[in-house]
Amino acid sequence: MPKVPAPPDGFRPDRRRWGLALVAATAVALLPGCAAFKQIGVDVVTFGAWPDQRLPGRYAFDRLPSQDAGNPEQVQLEDAAAQALQRVGFVAADSAARADVLVQTGWSRARVLSPFADPAPWWPARGGGAPLRPDRRAHAAVGVGIGVGVGVGGGRGGFGGSVGEPATYDRQQVQLLFIDRASRDKLVEIQVRHEARYSSADYLPLLFDAGLSGFPDLKAGTRHVTVQLP
Repeated sequence: MPKVPAPPDGFRPDRRRWGLALVAATAVALLPGCAAFKQIGVDVVTFGAWPDQRLPGRYAFDRLPSQDAGNPEQVQLEDAAAQALQRVGFVAADSAARADVLVQTGWSRARVLSPFADPAPWWPARGGGAPLRPDRRAHAAVGVGIGVGVGVGGGRGGFGGSVGEPATYDRQQVQLLFIDRASRDKLVEIQVRHEARYSSADYLPLLFDAGLSGFPDLKAGTRHVTVQLP
């Protein structure tokens, strides 16, 4: 077997060049995974169905008594919903009296304990006794609109945080309820939920887009939608 010649005396490998090559190779290997950071997955639940042969038409927001039109959060919510509505063919009416459909919106946000915040069920509980179970109670939840409220809660600490700072993730949900203005019949309700380590109010337009994806073919049921980040 031929022998590999020994490096000459005084040879020193260029560690900087080898380091740069390693970084470049790692970056190339990670390229396919980078796409995952440019999208989010959301769950969409539809109750009812958009009527067959019905066009989008003109819409107006139907605010609940608790929804102040001048509230900054309400403005942000309706602006995001309006963008998604217009993208699927709806046109804002001059007034509720001239609208074909009324649209109610809802928005809730919460910081929720991770299901892994506590040790595994087979670990002994602190101080003995029955094993601890994951605690996913929301602490610091707020919302505006359909069927949401304001509340606070608590939970046990665990992995990923010190005492008083349990491992948490974000949950936010938006809702759309379409009502026929003339008959006041409820046409279809859409709920869109996003749960992640971080979920921002900047995602609101994307959540509404996900809820209305496929319009007017909105069938009752649950579906998972992947949304590309801008």
